[in-house]
Amino acid sequence: MKVVICGGGIIGNCVAYYLGESGITDITVVERDKLANAASGKAGGFLARDWCCECRQLDIFAKTSFALHQELATKFDGKASYDYRRLEAFSASYDADLKKSETELDSKREHLKWFNGPNIVAKSCNSIGTNENVAQLHPYKFVDTIAEYNLSRGIKVLEDTAIVSVKTEKAKAVGVELSNQTELECDVLVLCMGPWTGAAIEWFDSLPSCYGQKGHSIVILPKTELPGEAVFMELGGQFSPEIYPRPDGQVYVCGVTENPLPSNDLPLPGTIKPTENSCEKLKDIAGKVSDILCEGEVLTSQACYLPLTHDGLPIIGKVPQTENVYVAAGHGCWGILNSAATGKSLAQLITGCNEDEKINIEAFNPGRFNKSKTIRHV
Repeated sequence: MKVVICGGGIIGNCVAYYLGESGITDITVVERDKLANAASGKAGGFLARDWCCECRQLDIFAKTSFALHQELATKFDGKASYDYRRLEAFSASYDADLKKSETELDSKREHLKWFNGPNIVAKSCNSIGTNENVAQLHPYKFVDTIAEYNLSRGIKVLEDTAIVSVKTEKAKAVGVELSNQTELECDVLVLCMGPWTGAAIEWFDSLPSCYGQKGHSIVILPKTELPGEAVFMELGGQFSPEIYPRPDGQVYVCGVTENPLPSNDLPLPGTIKPTENSCEKLKDIAGKVSDILCEGEVLTSQACYLPLTHDGLPIIGKVPQTENVYVAAGHGCWGILNSAATGKSLAQLITGCNEDEKINIEAFNPGRFNKSKTIRHV
């Protein structure tokens, strides 16, 4: 079986990994930019076992993927290879108009001692996750680790190479033409293009629409290393910053987003720039909630696009009206978490594993949409 995977982010590399583990040897990952150069390399890397409970099948899927990430961390020494660890998670609110009596934090508290800003709502600082159900990894390092392993198994990677057209015979993809003026034959084509997946509608008009929502993040290097305590904030209804201290001493902060755009309206990977003042807002709020973060150095200011679908659920499965074209995209903010289960479930679907071993992806069937639906902002 010859497999071509379009997209070298975390989803594409996980699909390649699990296909390789299933015994498929002729796999080529085609990436128009560099591996993990979009959201897969610029995300926070937060993993939550049971935070996707709005949909029963997504909840089960996320729990499966959380467990698979633990298996991968054991296999690849995730702690050393890509900063995998369990951690704690907390909620917090910030209100500049609060009275002092409402913002006084317990000086004897065991957690969040570094989270000491004067306008934090004291009663809002609550535990929402423990090392039993939340973890983190560095997504770029994770993709690099999986890609290196894939290469060692003979899986091919073509960077700075785009698929410009797909050759089809009736409902079957038989090959792709590349931007380097070469061609690849394929028995299976997998679309893992993140928020750009919807652009493939020019090849397959039955493909569901995808969208990209621009999000901003900064990476701060404080003078003092922070403990493994992630904070999810509410900022007076304006936006919801998230703060992730990392094992390497750096701190990832994100939270300023914009309205979604269709795939064809998105800038290309490698050309995405932060919107003016967006990253500055993140540094400002980080400095207001923590003296340590206020004094820290901003190492990186960046932006990426989260992949969305009409209903907020990913699309995983065979593209309607095709025989051998599959898609995995639209994971929203849970793409890092659900990458492992996505890779394994799609590999199972392609290779035809035993039914009792399959991960249930019925809720994510790409055929569930119709053209009359409109995008839901998430």
